[in-house]
Amino acid sequence: MQNEVNSKAELVALLEGRTQASLESIRQFILELDEREYTDFLYPADPDFREELSDRDAEAKELLYTLRDIEGTLRGLAEGKVRVQ
Repeated sequence: MQNEVNSKAELVALLEGRTQASLESIRQFILELDEREYTDFLYPADPDFREELSDRDAEAKELLYTLRDIEGTLRGLAEGKVRVQ
């Protein structure tokens, strides 16, 4: 029981003095973790499906990166900061 009290005191000490925005970020992070764990519990994924989903996630992130790069280039062209050679 003493160990539990120390853990609570340590948590409170870590949170004291943080801004409201920082506390909200921590709260949102915990809620998202809880939601993922709950979803995994309710709908356990097949390992092959999980791997495929992870691969598709990586592809999607790469596409978003490329899209942002293209948007930046187009914005630079429109503003005259980038020239076609």
